[in-house]
Amino acid sequence: MNGRLPFTTVAAFAMIACAAAAFSRTGETPAATDSATIARLEQRWLAAVSPGGDRGKLDEILANDYIDVDWQGRTRSKADLLQASAAKGATEHVTGMRVRVWGDTAAATGINHMHSSTKGWSVDVAFTDVFSRIDGQWRAVSSQETLRKPAQSSH
Repeated sequence: MNGRLPFTTVAAFAMIACAAAAFSRTGETPAATDSATIARLEQRWLAAVSPGGDRGKLDEILANDYIDVDWQGRTRSKADLLQASAAKGATEHVTGMRVRVWGDTAAATGINHMHSSTKGWSVDVAFTDVFSRIDGQWRAVSSQETLRKPAQSSH
């Protein structure tokens, strides 16, 4: 040895230094970045299905083989969701959203509070949306909704 580091060792140190610098600049892990991306997709999804929303945006969010099991146990495809119309006078907002990421798979869970001013009802629907990174893009591949029953009276 002539006291010089081999090229592969120098290259390895350079890669580690670059990765460390990138991490320190963003302060986010890849999973945190992916989690934020999924949360934004959930908000875009909600906007797309709201009255006046652009249903075409769902085409970008849902995988081609997307399947949904709704609160009544019905199975719906991507095509079904793209063709469905938004309920008039309905509003929705999500609370308690939690996103978990495992590599190229993610799950978002939460409560969708739905209200129809024209029909006079409100419901809470628990949901789970499963995402997969397909060709470098996050896409929803499956969803399931469960209607939450109101708390029972203690009388």
